Amino acid sequence: MKPILLNDCGPEVSHLLSGLLGEKTQFMSERFEEDRRLDEYRMVVLETRADQKQVLDQISKMRYACNFRNVPIIVMRGRGDHFPIHYYITAGATEVLSLNDPPAACRQILQGYLIPDRNPLNQEMEYLKPFIDNTVHVIRTMASGTAEFREVYFSNTFRVFGDISGIVGLSGDAEGTVVLTCYWELAWKIISKMMQVQEKDINAELIHDGVGELINMIGGSTKKNFVGTHYHFELSLPTVVVGTGHQIGHPEGASIAILIFDMDNSSFALHVCLKPKKTVPNSNR
Repeated sequence: MKPILLNDCGPEVSHLLSGLLGEKTQFMSERFEEDRRLDEYRMVVLETRADQKQVLDQISKMRYACNFRNVPIIVMRGRGDHFPIHYYITAGATEVLSLNDPPAACRQILQGYLIPDRNPLNQEMEYLKPFIDNTVHVIRTMASGTAEFREVYFSNTFRVFGDISGIVGLSGDAEGTVVLTCYWELAWKIISKMMQVQEKDINAELIHDGVGELINMIGGSTKKNFVGTHYHFELSLPTVVVGTGHQIGHPEGASIAILIFDMDNSSFALHVCLKPKKTVPNSNR
């Protein structure tokens, strides 16, 4: 079982969490190092300090270090901390709790975030696998790169914590969105290979256009797999959004699958939300 990282938490917070989550829960109390990936932890907890700007900067770096994995980042506010919660959330925090909150409520919230991610249903893998295969294929053929699919989890948040995202809307027999999101450094490498120019000659405009073209090719290739099925869709023109913490709209009530791919010692994510307009029989047997 992965441990919970207590990042520079004081004795009161450490004692509280130990009491709330039980003796069998493994904690590691140490400072966060930027060169360390956080996907080796079940959860990360940090306590707010007087320097709010430093705390917000650290949350952003922690979210980056999660490499798009589903690692909850919990902020514990001190008793005198009245800093607006939305700043912590925008920086990348999953939840903001306080030492003033009732312990029973904190326990329930924390235990909820420790529930393991569910496995995809058979009917979900029916439409996810073509997206996985075509993402790997497009990266290999268009950018001479090797993208390895690692994992999938389902999210109910619309926030995306990459630096740049390419988006296509889906409509027709099925509706939804597909979003390719990655950090600048990896986007720089992928687009330079895709356009066959040196990285030093790539600029923000070329990355913007390249990411839009990538998501368009992934969506277009995958569309062919669904011809004649209840998952068949038409693509909108791609749009590109820049800036961490941006929000993506999805159809109400639809699952949002986050597909994680590793590439060149980094990661990128494909957010897939695809909802057939007609009811799909449950094939998870």
